Amino acid sequence: MLIAICDDSKVDAEKIRFSLMDITDDLEMKYFPTGVELIDSVKKGNAYSIIFQDIFLENENGMDIAKAVKELSPETQIIFCTTSLDYAIDAFKVQAVDYLVKPCEEADIVKAFARVSLRITSKKSTPIVINSGKEIQIFYSKNVIKIESDKHYTIIYTESGKKERVHANFSDVADLFGKDYIELRRGLIVNPDYIDKISGSVVTLTDGSTYTLPKAKKDSVTAKYIEYITDKKTF
Repeated sequence: MLIAICDDSKVDAEKIRFSLMDITDDLEMKYFPTGVELIDSVKKGNAYSIIFQDIFLENENGMDIAKAVKELSPETQIIFCTTSLDYAIDAFKVQAVDYLVKPCEEADIVKAFARVSLRITSKKSTPIVINSGKEIQIFYSKNVIKIESDKHYTIIYTESGKKERVHANFSDVADLFGKDYIELRRGLIVNPDYIDKISGSVVTLTDGSTYTLPKAKKDSVTAKYIEYITDKKTF
């Protein structure tokens, strides 16, 4: 597992490295004193499973760095490790999975790593096979943004930008993808991992699409999303 530590304090970065070095032999850790260097490393093809990201860097904002990394590498998990709780809510916007406040105890660092490791393992979902009669198609739930009904067909939108139209009943397909998906309206369910924000009755997904919730759906959708992120992201 490849881990990045982005912090302008070498002392704080070393504390994270020291806390994790004896957990498993399967860890490779790289240190970056600036976000520019981290982003450049990601652009060069380094796929970091986890990044420990400080927010208050000299001349840089860790939130902006995390957002840039997630755009380049959506699978990368972000753990913020910083001096203030002020940005804890904003961390949801970049899909952070944990938020530690300095000075971090070794036990807190290890627990955060363990939680995120479990999340990474759980996201390696089993394949979902759809047999439409004429062809068999395979999808992975973690890669699907939303699923939409289209008369006798179902359209499956993936994070890679593909739009797959399968000859299958929408409700049957929806059942295959599980209970975590949230129904925004009849004939449309979304993967909550790809919800960017909910503002009033408008839901914005990470692919830029927006949906206005029916009045009868607003409260239930908001409640289910809050329940989901509370279960998945423990700060």
